[in-house]
Amino acid sequence: MAGWSNALTEILIAAIIYIVFQIIITEIMNRISIMPFLLVFISTSLAGYTQPHNYHFGPGFNSPECDDMLKLNIAFFDTSQNNRFENYLAGYRFLYRSPSIGLDNAWDMWLRDDSTVVLILRGTTSNPKSILADFLCSMSPAESELILAPGDTLHYKLAAHPKAAVHTGFLVGFGYLAKNIKPKMDSLYAAGYRQFLVTGHSQGGALCYYVSSWLYYLEKDGIYPGIKIKTYASAPPKLSNMYFAYDYDNAIHAQWAFTIVNTADPVPELPFTTQQIEVDVNEPNPILGLEQRINTLPFFKRIVLKKAFNRMRKGSEKSSKAYQKYLGGYTGKMVVQQMPGLVLPNTINTTYFVRPGIPVTLLVNDAFMNKYQSLFKESLYTHHNPYIYRLLLRYYYPGLTDFKIPENLGSAN
Repeated sequence: MAGWSNALTEILIAAIIYIVFQIIITEIMNRISIMPFLLVFISTSLAGYTQPHNYHFGPGFNSPECDDMLKLNIAFFDTSQNNRFENYLAGYRFLYRSPSIGLDNAWDMWLRDDSTVVLILRGTTSNPKSILADFLCSMSPAESELILAPGDTLHYKLAAHPKAAVHTGFLVGFGYLAKNIKPKMDSLYAAGYRQFLVTGHSQGGALCYYVSSWLYYLEKDGIYPGIKIKTYASAPPKLSNMYFAYDYDNAIHAQWAFTIVNTADPVPELPFTTQQIEVDVNEPNPILGLEQRINTLPFFKRIVLKKAFNRMRKGSEKSSKAYQKYLGGYTGKMVVQQMPGLVLPNTINTTYFVRPGIPVTLLVNDAFMNKYQSLFKESLYTHHNPYIYRLLLRYYYPGLTDFKIPENLGSAN
């Protein structure tokens, strides 16, 4: 009877957590009006498309290029059917929008005047599948396989470091995206395209790192030799452990991947993170060495310090265990219920979430808030809006072209 009672209690807790998640995210989505998008397949021949080159693809942060990526991300907010985005952004041509796939993921493809292909990954929508992807906060190996459906297995490599791990929910979304992107990449490579910009906002920003690291290792392993990948991720949540970040940042040799963060935006601060003393620190572990030194102290000092040390160690372990149970195990079951045939990858005992890439920090100060205070009357979630990111970019990088702010900023996001 006690076992049944405990099981029922855990089920109720999981249900309450899920309901709370939905309420929170629904509130966020209502505030910034990120709605599901009606997507269509638009095929456009890449052959023979040439225009004067006004851009230069290369390393280093480029504020006009970053601003272009933000505007292309905003194109996802246009739900018009069969929209070809004619004259949407000078120097860029819309080529393709994927159907909604996986956990309500989607991506756009554009072509820039200098023959740079732009891959844009959609962020979180109000679809429950998309929300579950955010909250499936266990971590899985950065190199393994993902069973998307019976007979449909994706072998992926996002890092070479044996300890590298990534956010499981985002990894599942990436799996479906990769299966859709790969045939297009094959065609692009065969047509001679070698320069790729990868961008995304919010959840799409996190997915940027998976797609760009995946392409990097496909290049390194001889699938797409000679390609170059540059990444602009705006408002990305934390998406991996430190070993993935080490691997990623080492692979790009700096200057090829940028994380754009508004300091008043709550999304880049998520998911919550816990660092375990025995799991998330390199060997030799100086913290565990401290415990050995404590054992050499006089009796009373040893008792007091050892008690304090164990409370800290066990506290982080308990927190991480609960995190993995509810935002891993329970949420994982919900995802599988939504996606019959999906088999989640193995998980790793860590909740130490970090983010790779070179930070481009857009500090929100009193002067900025006073200048644009009318935009923030309805909701502080407005800080997650890419239009605000574009305003902040102009605040710190003068010379960018002005743009018209929508009258109802919330409805534009």
